[in-house]
Amino acid sequence: MFMCGDMSLALIFGLLVTSCIGSGSTYTAAVYEHVVIRPDDPRAILSRMEALSIMHKNMDVFEKQVIKAKEKGAQIIVFPEDGMYGSGFTRATLLPFLEFIPSPRDFKWNPCKGPLFPHQIFDVQQRLSCMAKANNIYLAANMGDIKLCTKSEDMSCPSDGHYQYNTNVVYNSDGYLVARYHKQNLFELESTYFDKPKQCEFVTFVAPFGRFGVFTCFDIMFKDPALTLVEKYGVENIIFPAMWWNRNPQLIAVAFIQGWAMRMHVNILAADTRQLETFMGLTADAGSGIFSPDGAEAYYYDPQGRDGKLLVAEVSKPKKYSVEHLGKYHFPSLQESHDIFFSRAGNTIIKFVPLSGKSGNISVCFHSSCCHLEYVMQEYLSHELYALGAYTGLMPALRKLQVQICALFKCGSTSQGSCGVLTTTASTQFAYINLQGQFKTSYVFPTVVTTDNGLAVGEWAFTGTGILSSSGIMKPLLSAFLWGRMYAID
Repeated sequence: MFMCGDMSLALIFGLLVTSCIGSGSTYTAAVYEHVVIRPDDPRAILSRMEALSIMHKNMDVFEKQVIKAKEKGAQIIVFPEDGMYGSGFTRATLLPFLEFIPSPRDFKWNPCKGPLFPHQIFDVQQRLSCMAKANNIYLAANMGDIKLCTKSEDMSCPSDGHYQYNTNVVYNSDGYLVARYHKQNLFELESTYFDKPKQCEFVTFVAPFGRFGVFTCFDIMFKDPALTLVEKYGVENIIFPAMWWNRNPQLIAVAFIQGWAMRMHVNILAADTRQLETFMGLTADAGSGIFSPDGAEAYYYDPQGRDGKLLVAEVSKPKKYSVEHLGKYHFPSLQESHDIFFSRAGNTIIKFVPLSGKSGNISVCFHSSCCHLEYVMQEYLSHELYALGAYTGLMPALRKLQVQICALFKCGSTSQGSCGVLTTTASTQFAYINLQGQFKTSYVFPTVVTTDNGLAVGEWAFTGTGILSSSGIMKPLLSAFLWGRMYAID
């Protein structure tokens, strides 16, 4: 692990460990989408033994999946965020689920062989370590870390005398702890029972089959640590435990993670928790996958599903890449379409122009940002309305993030006021799509979602500034989105 100021050290370290990485061009990865077993009431205080019983029930499931993954040839497996206990706690009710987790930078420790120091509470760490060792597999999981503190030595010390961290741990195939990461960007009410680290942590580790970076769920929306791990630390593979709250077709986990992998040219091993109970008015209906720069190698998203899902896929080492190599789109002399209208997506007003025929060439601008769409439908269906939208400002649903949006929407009905409203079904198929945006940032992330929450893998390409489908999208389209992230002005 390296803190923010240790970047040059990390780069030197990366050069030194290159010779330790195997020469193979592929490896086999597994992720497990888990239906979490959680307390009946996460806001009720349990004993350590009661908390441990819940975590062992979840790890019973994990252990079966490790064995299955190994039988399928997996060299690494990733389990999801909050997969040990779920969400919705208070600081006090989370406490019995926590264990002290040392940094592998400070200690070389194999929990399967015994405690690091006398009287250490490390039941969860020991079982995870022994799973990895017994099955000769790298294993990543998410749990809670506790760090004691006092006000006399640390003025930021919480009033209950300790820090609580949302933490990823990674064990190598011998059971040694090789990575520990404290989540930097906590999501909404999560910050009421977990603490944010004082400094961002850029956590990397090297396996015989590649160099990996580690971050968690909401981190993917921010520059640190996510972008920095790729751009400064040179990682080509990401360990990504998540508990993703899907809000609309444009922000379902599998679509956004696929787009991030394509833009950043990395492999992402994304394991998501399915929590059947509602929390914060939302359901964690998950979505997991193994993603590469070419798209999803394997993915799963079933909002109605009630079971866990193991995914295994072969992953290739990404080729050297720069987004500039994709080239630039030469916009035509843009003249904004005249039938402009505005509609609300959550708390955000987006500027739209409707698609008014079977084919077209239309544009819409929001301030100085413009979107251009060339399209051909297989058939124009008068009972469905599609619109091209543009927006610059705070991200819809996540109001702290600055974005530019260029998007093709399927509206909720034929009413223009329904554009931006959640919809999950469509009938219109597109024979050709060329969606391009003019952005003030090079960080543009594409998503394509079809009816039944498909990703249309292999049916479209990311051009650096847009989405191109020369041969069309087979399933009816819900949305084609370009998210331009303006990290510098968040």
